[in-house]
Amino acid sequence: MVLTDLIDKYVEYASIACDAPRIFHLACSYWICSSLLGRFVRIVTSYAPEGLMANLWVLLVGPSRIVRKTTAQKMAEKIVEAVDPNILMSVSFTPEALYQLFNNMKKGDTVAWTKDELGGFFKMLQKRYMAGLRELLNSLYVGKGELRYLRSGVLKIPEGIYVTWIANLQTPPHEFIDEEDFYSGFMNRWILAHATRREKTNPITFRGDDTLTAMRNEIIERYKEYIGNYDSILPITFNTQASQMLNDYDRLVEEEIMRLEKENPSTLWKSYLAEAPMFLLKLSSLRRLARGPPDGLIVVVTEQDVVKASMDLKLFLDSASKVVLDVETAGRSAPLITQEKSIMKVYEIIRNAGANGISKSELLVRTMLNRNTLNEILATLAEQEKIVAVKVQIKNKPQMRFYTAEYKYQAEMSGQVLSVDQLKAVLKY
Repeated sequence: MVLTDLIDKYVEYASIACDAPRIFHLACSYWICSSLLGRFVRIVTSYAPEGLMANLWVLLVGPSRIVRKTTAQKMAEKIVEAVDPNILMSVSFTPEALYQLFNNMKKGDTVAWTKDELGGFFKMLQKRYMAGLRELLNSLYVGKGELRYLRSGVLKIPEGIYVTWIANLQTPPHEFIDEEDFYSGFMNRWILAHATRREKTNPITFRGDDTLTAMRNEIIERYKEYIGNYDSILPITFNTQASQMLNDYDRLVEEEIMRLEKENPSTLWKSYLAEAPMFLLKLSSLRRLARGPPDGLIVVVTEQDVVKASMDLKLFLDSASKVVLDVETAGRSAPLITQEKSIMKVYEIIRNAGANGISKSELLVRTMLNRNTLNEILATLAEQEKIVAVKVQIKNKPQMRFYTAEYKYQAEMSGQVLSVDQLKAVLKY
C-alpha cells in the first residue's frame, strides 16, 4: 500500500474505525503530524527569523456522549504512543505539577500534552490564584522561556520547548470559556474543531477488521520511517507559488480585520482571525511533512500543500466561528474581565512604588477599590508570590507595606515579612 499523505490516510482510517465527525479526525490527524514530525523543523518567516514552530493545540468541542470527542482523541493519542511513547503526557496545571514538569525539562524537549474534558481547567482559570497562567501558556506555545517563583520553588521554563496539545470540551462552550480567554490571546492559539452531531452511526458492537488493523500499522510504520530521516532541526521554506498564496491570504485576512474594526470592533472573532495566517503556515508545513522525508537539508512547501491546508483551515475557521459566537452571546464574561484587570492594576501600582513599597491606605486611594476587593486581590498576589507584605511600625502604630517580589530584600530590611497565612489573618480574608 502506497501512502502519499499521512494526514489524509489517518482521516481515511479513523473515519472507518470511529463514527466521530470528520472534522475531529482531521484536527486529530494534524495534531499527530505536528507532534511526531513538526518537532524536527522550523518555519522561516520574516517575523520569526529564528524559526516558527509547527506545533498545534487542538480542542474538540461538542456534546457529551454524542459526537465521540474522547474516542477520536484517544485514537490519535494511541498512534503517537505507538510511534514515540516518550513524548505523550497527560498534563495537570496545579503550580506544583508545573514545577515538577518543567524543572525536569531542557531546551529542545518535546511534549505532546493530552487532557480529557478541559472544562475543569477553564473553570480553574477563573480563580484568582491562577491569574497569569494564560500568559505562561502563551509563552510555551511560542517556545519562550520564563522564570516564575512558586511556593514550592523556582519554576524555570527553558527556551524552545516544543509543546503540542490535544483536549476536548463539552458544549455549550460559554459554560467554560469566557471573553478573557480570547482577549489574552490564549484561546486564539487553538484549532477549534466543533461539531454537534455525527454524520453516521456505527453499530455498538463494531470492532473493525484486518483491513483497519493493516491501515493503522502502516500509518505507524510510515511515521517511524519519516522520523528516521531527521537527525537535526531543519528549516522549512516555501516555493514561489506557495509564498504568493500565503501572502495573498495574509492580505485578505488583514482586509477582513479592517472591515471588522469599522463594523464590529468589539467582536472576539477579530482577535481569533488575526491568527489565521499563522495557522495556514503551520498547516501547510505539516501537509508537506506528511508527504514524505525532507528534501536533503531543507524542506520545501509547494502550492499543493498550501491548497490542501487552505481547504482544511476554512473548515476549522467555520467551526471556530461557532465557538466564538457562543461565547460572545453568553454575556457572562464582564465580571471576570474586571477581576483580571483589577489584579493587574493593583500589581502595577505596587510595582511602580519600587523599593519604597506602598501602604494599604495608599492603595485604597490609588485603586479606588472597596476594602474587601482589595484584600482579596492582595491575598491573591501574595499566593502567586508576586508581592511581599511587611508589617512596619510608624509612629508606634502597626501598618502594612507592600513590595513586588523583586524588592524582597528591601521589604525584609524594612520590617517583619508576613507569610501568606499571616497576611490573610491580618486582612481577615
